[in-house]
Amino acid sequence: MKSNDIYKTSRYFWVGMIGMAMLSICFSAQLLAGTGFGSGDKLEINTTGEPLTEAAVVEMTLNKSRKLQSMQTNVEMAGYRLKSARNIPNPEIRLNDLTEDSYARNFDETRIGLRINLPQLGEMGKDRQDARVRLWEQKSDQLLYRQELIAEARRDYFSVILHDKLKDISEKKVALEERRLKVIEEMVTVGTRSIVYYTKAKMRHTDSVNDYTREIQSQIEARRKLSKRTGVDINTPLQETDLPEATLELDRLIEIACQNRPEIQLVDQRIELAAKRNRREFFKTLPQFSFIQYNHHIETGTKDDWGELSMGIEIPLFNWNYGNIKAASLAVRKKSEESDAVKETIGYQVQAAYTIYEDLLLDWKNFSRESDTLIAEATQVIWQAKQHQTLLMDEVMEMEMTILETKEILAQKKKDLADALLDLCITIGVEDYSSLQN
Repeated sequence: MKSNDIYKTSRYFWVGMIGMAMLSICFSAQLLAGTGFGSGDKLEINTTGEPLTEAAVVEMTLNKSRKLQSMQTNVEMAGYRLKSARNIPNPEIRLNDLTEDSYARNFDETRIGLRINLPQLGEMGKDRQDARVRLWEQKSDQLLYRQELIAEARRDYFSVILHDKLKDISEKKVALEERRLKVIEEMVTVGTRSIVYYTKAKMRHTDSVNDYTREIQSQIEARRKLSKRTGVDINTPLQETDLPEATLELDRLIEIACQNRPEIQLVDQRIELAAKRNRREFFKTLPQFSFIQYNHHIETGTKDDWGELSMGIEIPLFNWNYGNIKAASLAVRKKSEESDAVKETIGYQVQAAYTIYEDLLLDWKNFSRESDTLIAEATQVIWQAKQHQTLLMDEVMEMEMTILETKEILAQKKKDLADALLDLCITIGVEDYSSLQN
């Protein structure tokens, strides 16, 4: 290839690179103009007031939830119906007046009676248990929704903390890239850096500004979501707390889940209902009273009065109820198997959530320890470079950028660990972190 051709190719390459950089900068300027960054519009959050704790966020979310209040009302209604399910049928008072007026005799008799229709054997216990099952169905739905709501409120809380950090880090990265761009421009002028470094620095600055704009939008969106859920002002600051560590063993966590999960208690109530239905079907094969009635007779004009006791007894001569008894027995066995299946499923769920949590916890501990060492070493190198000028200025800023990027990764890993911890709480059926610790 001739030297002239090489010169042309090199010139076209540099023109193309500079053109791409200019287009990227123009696109960034249009994007920022559209979002209001760098203009008169104010998009940033200004946190003012007393910091809000995680517990306060949860409490405000529970108090504001209309659906949770409605589900609690359904639980109370089912509880009142349970109280009425044990009532014995009301007795019936009967009044009869019999009069006979003829040439043979005059007869006037008044009869006062009390009749009680007795419930069937096992009927009251079955009806009461049926009402108790309906109560636990409402309780189970309410408890599950409450736990999910608490977890979502905490996720919003950790999400706001994350995006607040990322926004601050992005702002520092923009300022650092601006300084770096000026330094490289001066270095290009004196010849210590080529135009390639300047082009790349401009593109990095553009990317940092775009990232900062996106982080502002993400921060606003996260705070709006939390504000809508709790009713607090969007500018309310949050108090960050350290994540607790689940220290209980897996077997103990599964044990706690089987005690706390409402599905287990609901299945237990259904098993009891199946047993009482089975007992009720068996009692149908036994003779039993259907009613008791007592009458008191008073005859006018005489001193004769007497009492009369009547009873009705149902005798199962034709219907031995064999099919219903067999079906009820199978239902009892099925419910017992269903209970074991639910416990087995809960065990798998707890094991999966615990495995994910343990992996993220180990990753968090390792990265947190290594990042502390890296940041300390990088800070020391930066200080020495500034004191003794052992590194070029853009290289020093590269070290500062490394520190910011490490903090960014650390914040995201902490959010992932918080999500895993919340998933573990939901799976175990607890609302307090202390239930996961010794």
